[in-house]
Amino acid sequence: MRKTLAIAVFALILGLTSALIVRPARADIESATWLGSYFSWGTDQYYGKSVYGYKENTTATLLVEVENLLSTRMNVSAVIVGFDWKINYTASYASPEALKPGETRFLTLTFQVPSTSTASNLYLHGYTVYVKHVNSTGGLIGTMTRAFTSDALRLFAVYSQDQADARQLSKILSGTFGPMIDGFGFHFNSTAAQLAWAKAGNETNIADTMYKQGDFTGAKTHYASALNYVNSAFTLEQTTTGGVQDASLALLNAQAESFRAQAAYFSGLSNMWILIGVAAVLFAIGYIIRGLGSLRKPAVASA
Repeated sequence: MRKTLAIAVFALILGLTSALIVRPARADIESATWLGSYFSWGTDQYYGKSVYGYKENTTATLLVEVENLLSTRMNVSAVIVGFDWKINYTASYASPEALKPGETRFLTLTFQVPSTSTASNLYLHGYTVYVKHVNSTGGLIGTMTRAFTSDALRLFAVYSQDQADARQLSKILSGTFGPMIDGFGFHFNSTAAQLAWAKAGNETNIADTMYKQGDFTGAKTHYASALNYVNSAFTLEQTTTGGVQDASLALLNAQAESFRAQAAYFSGLSNMWILIGVAAVLFAIGYIIRGLGSLRKPAVASA
């Protein structure tokens, strides 16, 4: 019994020791980041996750961070990424990349993303990164691996052309409608412009629903329609409001001319009344003087 227990304890210690020995080799791949992806902002509404999305038949670049945790120099001879569509892509180094103990190096791998007939755009793709290192004569020592599965924060997505176009149109529209949601939106004076803006919102909602359902062609069509309505709203506002402003300006000018004419009229009328008043006063003075003159005449003697 004691012998069995001792063997079990020894096996446990050996297992833990082996795990500690192997772990640094597996941790040499510190990170793997996709560069130049078509879509990498926010959450993709169809997948419900943040993704690195590349259009089909375009170039993808993977940046791999490798750290040498060994006590000796490590010579990296190749970086490989293998996808769930059963194709591996390799970047080989004729002259291995030499890393000193504790040194970190960023290595790149570039390949062409296949069409959606090979790598479906209806689901996300997991992948595994491999880093091979060799001895001074080129003999393989080991391969470090790091897998990125459905538990990863961001997975690889292959976009069809319609899907990519829909994502781009959605981004443009979100930049237009975003301020409206935040309360800093546009205020249209034109009824026609307001109607076009409302239609743009309806088309966007339809497109969002279609995209979530995987109808990327339909989503693209409705996003494009929404953008046309947005442009129409601004054009109608500029045209209609501009005409109203011109008419208002003409009316104001007409009113100003009327006020000036009235002012001139009343000004002339005032002068006329002043002149009439002066004449009346002079007439009154003359009449008084004449009356005084008649009072001074001597009385005629009677016979």
